[in-house]
Amino acid sequence: FRLLRTAWPPPSAWRWTLLAASVLAYQLALLWRGLKDNHRPGEPDLLSGLGAGNALTLARGLALALLAGFLFSPRPSGGLAWVPALLYTLAVLADYLDGYLARITQHSTLLGQKLDIEFDALGILVVTGLAVHYQQLPWWYLILGLSRYLFLLGLWWRRRRGKPVADLPPSVHRRIVAGLQMGFLSVMLWPWVHPPATTLAGVAFAIPFTASFVRDWLVASGSLDPSSRPYLETRQKMSVVLLGWLPVALRAGVVMAVAHLALPALFSLPVRSTMPSPQVLATATLVIALISVIMSTLGAAGRLASLGLIFAASVHILTYGLYLSNGFLLVSAIFLLLLGSGTWSCWRPEDTFLSRRAGQARVRQPC
Repeated sequence: FRLLRTAWPPPSAWRWTLLAASVLAYQLALLWRGLKDNHRPGEPDLLSGLGAGNALTLARGLALALLAGFLFSPRPSGGLAWVPALLYTLAVLADYLDGYLARITQHSTLLGQKLDIEFDALGILVVTGLAVHYQQLPWWYLILGLSRYLFLLGLWWRRRRGKPVADLPPSVHRRIVAGLQMGFLSVMLWPWVHPPATTLAGVAFAIPFTASFVRDWLVASGSLDPSSRPYLETRQKMSVVLLGWLPVALRAGVVMAVAHLALPALFSLPVRSTMPSPQVLATATLVIALISVIMSTLGAAGRLASLGLIFAASVHILTYGLYLSNGFLLVSAIFLLLLGSGTWSCWRPEDTFLSRRAGQARVRQPC
């Protein structure tokens, strides 16, 4: 509050303080209500402390509360403009590390699991609201930010009407989609990015996120049995297409898009006031695009290569505007990030990294 009073009018600083304090109070209520679950799964005895993992989770909650204070206020300028992005990026990193600390210290608790889920949902809601408020994403993205709360409301309504509610099975893909969605939302708070690149990227990231929630709702409502033979057979066929052959087609399309249009234009990016050091940026973008295309073609760390392609496509769109070639490059790279590099891939180390929780034993896969 004292820091913001030097940069904002007093009413704006007070608004930030009240919003941040309200979110902190909500988080403390969650903690107080969940203290009875501060024990290891399957063990009734409460632990004497919260542990390093839960402490980091609470620090993540603090970052989210500070981030929530920026809602309904004008977008900060200067160095302060980076504070929201930094806060959510730190929260995302803490989300990965808190589970790691809990597992390596043998301090995994039901309290930690519940706080992790609640803070994930709260963080997505806050950052989505902020991105929409800053006009980085369209208004309908708020529905995705509210998705978990709408999901819980639907389950409550089913129970109230006496209808059955099924438990959701564990899903690696659900965790990967949610993690990548949080990474995408943190970038949406960067001062350098703006529509139409953010809008197009938002649509691409919204598709798998929405599909994941629709599938979970069908399972929870009993409309879909995830252990049934027809479902498993259909899922296997879809996996072959979506995770095996579609990425191969996307990799070929990426090569053509970069070679035909995006790559030549990257040699001479015009000066834009929103971009620092345009000549250095042009050279860096060209190098990143070349390396990423080679990696994508070989299927070597394809998800990592897709990040380079997303960067190159975004710079091109922010510089020249959105049209078919760079838009196709951006969307294709996003889906390669979400799906992986597919069949005929030489090296996929990031798949193992994404599919296991931090602190779990590594599972080596042949190339």
